[in-house]
Amino acid sequence: MKKLFAVILTAAMLFTAFAAHAKTEADRSDSVHLEGYVIGDFYGNETSRWIGFDDSNPSEFESYSFSLSTFGAAYHDGYVYGYIYGYDEGGVLHDEYYSINVSNHIVNYVDGASSDGEFVYGMAYNYADDTMYALCNENAPYIASVDLKTGVLTKKTDINLGGLLGVQTLAIDGEGSFYLLSFSAVNSRLVKLDIESGNLSNVLETGMPCFYGQSMTWDSKTNRIYWAHVNERTSSTNGLYYFDLSSNDIVYCGMIGNGMEIMGLYSTSKYEAPDSYMLGDVNNDGSVDMSDALLALRATLGTAELDELASQAADIDGNGVVSMDDALSIIRYAMGLSDTLR
Repeated sequence: MKKLFAVILTAAMLFTAFAAHAKTEADRSDSVHLEGYVIGDFYGNETSRWIGFDDSNPSEFESYSFSLSTFGAAYHDGYVYGYIYGYDEGGVLHDEYYSINVSNHIVNYVDGASSDGEFVYGMAYNYADDTMYALCNENAPYIASVDLKTGVLTKKTDINLGGLLGVQTLAIDGEGSFYLLSFSAVNSRLVKLDIESGNLSNVLETGMPCFYGQSMTWDSKTNRIYWAHVNERTSSTNGLYYFDLSSNDIVYCGMIGNGMEIMGLYSTSKYEAPDSYMLGDVNNDGSVDMSDALLALRATLGTAELDELASQAADIDGNGVVSMDDALSIIRYAMGLSDTLR
């Protein structure tokens, strides 16, 4: 019993050290490449262009092609799809639909395709149902599906704000869960949307405002939601963050360029549908370590939910239930106290 207690105590201490590190810096060994559209920056000389940067050092970036004002855009299978939105000098609204080949960043406008005057300010591809979705109309927000060939928007559901002032940006994870940020001048919330009912549920409070242009995207390689946050152009909170969906931590990665306001943020990681699992690899990152043990432990305590594959990976004894014994087996293996998981 004492030995078991020592194992758990050691695991808890390692978890504390691990969590403290994770909350202060991005994992430099697992860099993710991101791209997006610069709608503004501190000096006013980087607007109207697409750029690329790594989460490990977002202050260094590469400039790509220029285009007209973009607020909503998202990536799928080598292409970015989106809508421009803005008025020209003659007062004519431009809302054309476009695609960008990510290999060369050439912008292609689809003849006659547009948002039909609708303001699209967030987009995300849902790999769970193979559909692109758009967040539309700030005043009465709703989710619409996007026809990738024609750009036609079809309303899916109205968003029930439930007392919130509004919502900003959109991200969809690999399980098909819709995430948005609440509009707030003080403390924005990450919220989850029930796509059938339109109701929102709170995930976590960010502790940061959210009222300028914001952009999020889900990365399939890390299962993180990246957030290009901007408050005021002189604010120290500006920059790239990610939400760790397994722990609900917010991690600061660094300033984007010189304080850029990014829309249409997207990850270029190749999506591969999970169709198999490795025993003990609960977070499906290819290895069995303490992060897997802690995720299994949180599942037994009811503070984390596991999908089907993660549950199968965590069920070490194969009895159909993720239990404390399963979590302890992973802990022993991760700490080198056992050569096998079973």
